[in-house]
Amino acid sequence: MLAAHFERSQAMGDSILIPFWIVPPSKHGPLGYGVTAFSLDDALQMIESAGYALPDDRSTLRITERVRVSDLDEPHVVRNMGAIVVRGIWYPFTKVGV
Repeated sequence: MLAAHFERSQAMGDSILIPFWIVPPSKHGPLGYGVTAFSLDDALQMIESAGYALPDDRSTLRITERVRVSDLDEPHVVRNMGAIVVRGIWYPFTKVGV
């Protein structure tokens, strides 16, 4: 029983969720995107799948990996964000499971 639990824990450890704060270069766009994902590629794909445009040149994005709520200095973001602990876009927040 313990061995099966350990094996399951090891397998789950390979897919730990990472919260990202991604800021686009445009001053006219959103303040940023808050996304919890398996990887940066997963996060960027979720943003684009939700209909948001990202620049082709990804080096223009400011990306903070493993962001914490306390790292977000914009009060508007914190007041209006969704759950940071589940996979999905938590800012701009529209619904759970995005």
